[in-house]
Amino acid sequence: MPEKTLLALDIGNTNVVLGIFRDDQLVIRRRLATHSGRTSDEAGVLVKMLCLDSGVRTEEIDAVAIASVSPKAGMVYGLMSESYLNCKPYFITGEIQGFVNRYKNPMAVGADRVCDAVAGYTQYGGPLMVLDFGTAITIDVIDEDGAYLGGVIMPGLEVSSETLHKAAALLPAVRLSMPKTAIGKTTEESIRIGLMKGAVASIRGLMKEICEEQSWTNVKAIATGGLAQAFTPHIPEIQAVEPDLVLKGIYLIYQRIAGEKK
Repeated sequence: MPEKTLLALDIGNTNVVLGIFRDDQLVIRRRLATHSGRTSDEAGVLVKMLCLDSGVRTEEIDAVAIASVSPKAGMVYGLMSESYLNCKPYFITGEIQGFVNRYKNPMAVGADRVCDAVAGYTQYGGPLMVLDFGTAITIDVIDEDGAYLGGVIMPGLEVSSETLHKAAALLPAVRLSMPKTAIGKTTEESIRIGLMKGAVASIRGLMKEICEEQSWTNVKAIATGGLAQAFTPHIPEIQAVEPDLVLKGIYLIYQRIAGEKK
């Protein structure tokens, strides 16, 4: 049988991550800024250029699946898929076949969180916590049977740093790196400690409370997102980092919906 080629688009508030799967292999991974003024024509040209640069002609793409938390950008890339790739895109939501979602309003769960949960449980089983360090820091909780129980949403570190800098005229913008001490001797050090070590303490405390609430003693924890590598060494509960977790989830969900086996 000929190889199936799927374009997976993870559209976040900050970046658009483009992945191309041939059968079950991720062969291309590229990142674009989520530009609020970008048109579908501009998106089409960029996607075509990135594909060609990686040795893939857009004519080879058989299907498009999108996980978007930015409605405007999602619409732009949806239009691009139809006009440039001749593919009607499949948009992932909190209500998908075979995904047990315990949220009060399943449609309120971000598509990226759904993908994290599906890919994480498929690879690691449950009970499982998936920590995503992106524009927001999220913790998604999946039980031993693969049901999505809900989770936690915190401000991301870049958002917190920028907000603090804008809100207080005398507080500078700082580089997001893990401090070595718990007491700052300069304003910059003090802010970094509050942001970085404060986030670590909050995350570990929440993970502990989730386990106690669920009476779990054998929970797994994995991380993904742009700042995952910076935090993982300081959160020993995290067992692995999966940088392409959302893209893998898009692929798995699309295969499930399309009725194809992995």
